[in-house]
Amino acid sequence: MGKDVTLVDFMFAPFLERIAASMLNFKGYQIRVASGEPTEFPAVNKWFDAMETLESYQLTKSDYYTHCWDLPPQLGGCSYEKDGEPYERAINGDRSLDGTRGSWELPLKAHNDGIEPDWDWCGDESAALREATERLSFNHTNIVKFAARGAGKKGMPPYGAPLADPNAISNDAVSVSVDTILRVISSAMLEGTDNFDDTMAEVARAIVKEGGKSFAQDVINSLAYLRDRIGVPRDMRLPAARQLRAHLNWAIGKLLVVADL
Repeated sequence: MGKDVTLVDFMFAPFLERIAASMLNFKGYQIRVASGEPTEFPAVNKWFDAMETLESYQLTKSDYYTHCWDLPPQLGGCSYEKDGEPYERAINGDRSLDGTRGSWELPLKAHNDGIEPDWDWCGDESAALREATERLSFNHTNIVKFAARGAGKKGMPPYGAPLADPNAISNDAVSVSVDTILRVISSAMLEGTDNFDDTMAEVARAIVKEGGKSFAQDVINSLAYLRDRIGVPRDMRLPAARQLRAHLNWAIGKLLVVADL
C-alpha cells in the first residue's frame, strides 16, 4: 500500500515469513532469495527487504529452522515433497545444497549455504559471535541443566512438537562436562576456534578417560539437544544462532574423534 508501512503489512508479515520458510523446506519452492539473486518474486523480496529495515519487525523475525519445526505441530502436520529434501537437509544443518559438508559446520558459508538471506542489520560476524556468547553466558546455569536433558529421561505426557519436552528430566551426571565445554565454546567464539582446538581436544580426552565412551555419548547427546533447540528470535537472532549451532558441532566433532564414536 505504498512507501509507508501499514497495518496490512504487519498482518501479512508472519504469514509470508512462514510461507517463505515452509514452501522451501517441504516443497523445494524458493520465494525469498539473497540480495541480487534472480527470483520470480522481485516484489515480494523487495517488500521483505523494506520490512527488515523496521526495528519492530527485526525483533520478531524468526529463521527458517525455527519455523519449519514449529509449524507441523500447529498445523497437524505438513506434506513433504522430494524437491524439498535438499533444502530441508540444509535448513536442519545436515548437508549443504551441494552435499559437500554440513551447513552448520565451520567456517559458515554466506546466506545459510544459499538457503536464507543473511540478516545484515545484525552487524558483522564478530557481532554475531559476541551475541551468541552473551546469550550463552547470561543464563548459563539453566542452559547447562536444559542441555543435560539430552542425556536424561523423556517427560510424560509426551508433547506433539518433536523438540518440545518441558517435563524432561535432566541427567545431572553430565552437567560438569557440559558446563566445561560450553565455557570453552564461549572462549572460542570470542577468540577463534584455532586458539582452542587443543583445549577442546584435551577436555574431550578427559571426558572419555574418566567416563568412558558411553558417558561421552551422553555429553554429545546433551550438546546436540541444546543445538537443535536454539530458537530464533526467542534465544538469539539468526547470525548468532548459526554461530552457536556451528560451534556446538565443532565441540561434538572433537568428542566424536577422541571417543572414536
